[in-house]
Amino acid sequence: MRMKLISQCLIWTLLTSSVSGLAQDGAGNKSPKLPANPGVWINSPPITNEMLAGKAAVLFFFEESGTGVNWANLLMQSAKSEGTPVMFIGVNSGTARPQLEAYLRKNKVNWPVICDSDRSFERQFDIIVSPENTQQVRQLMPDGSFKTGDLNNLEGSAVDASRDAKWKVDPANLPQVLQSAWLAIEFGKYPDAAQTLKKNQFGKGDVKEWAAKLNQVVMDDLNRQLEDAKKSLDAEKKWDAYKRYSVIPNRFKGFTVPPEVASNIKELASDDTIKGEQAAMKQLDLAIQAASRSPSARKGALKQLQKLIDEHPGTEAAGEAQKLIDQATM
Repeated sequence: MRMKLISQCLIWTLLTSSVSGLAQDGAGNKSPKLPANPGVWINSPPITNEMLAGKAAVLFFFEESGTGVNWANLLMQSAKSEGTPVMFIGVNSGTARPQLEAYLRKNKVNWPVICDSDRSFERQFDIIVSPENTQQVRQLMPDGSFKTGDLNNLEGSAVDASRDAKWKVDPANLPQVLQSAWLAIEFGKYPDAAQTLKKNQFGKGDVKEWAAKLNQVVMDDLNRQLEDAKKSLDAEKKWDAYKRYSVIPNRFKGFTVPPEVASNIKELASDDTIKGEQAAMKQLDLAIQAASRSPSARKGALKQLQKLIDEHPGTEAAGEAQKLIDQATM
């Protein structure tokens, strides 16, 4: 249900703004972050700001129950940017995932789409997408900043956003057989490239050399991820280490991941600290879901947050819960 009055939305906004992933610099300027939760992404595993570093993205915010979303035209415009360092990402707010998935299938939308059911991502941009304001466009620039795009010219927004964007690997002389794998790697979608690289690693001439070159790009990133996870583990930052190790198997699916990853995940998962963090995160998710149901449910959500703090003090989720309570009671 779309809430139109600010008075109705106030507590809801306060309850969820802290957990949206919003980062701020010293001057208080907003630096929106793409969500890391795999459960909010459709048609793609999570895409991070870091994965898009040096490249561009066009974020299309839409309200599926509104009128005027001409997907045939939008998809045609985005297709013109294929082969350029820009990605199109859809963002839908306030709708449950099953309904959104059905809508995307009906309209043959193959972009990565963020299911922003709690509107936490939308609020990072200080915009409200509703049946009366059905579409918005934001551009993620190669330097990581955001700017407003042209709703009436998505193709032009892509051109503008990608003006200074660059590839990690110059595709000059890239064999056609590796084109799709190269593009997937450029945007950090490694599993989509795995099978093609394996098939061509024993090829001939340029194909073999390019397959090895692209594979090394993936391995370099894997090694960086492993190093960061190990640093956290060595520093006894178990929860941080667990989160870092846990994303590796999916992000590098199809590639050879050292056995230490699975063993460390298993060992950490049995630790009481990790169990407490996981339980607290589940309670935090439930509280946020409760807050989204109706204005009357938000009072109960505040009680759930306090219960979380009492039962799981010192956890990451308890810290986030306290921030939400503090904001809601200001």
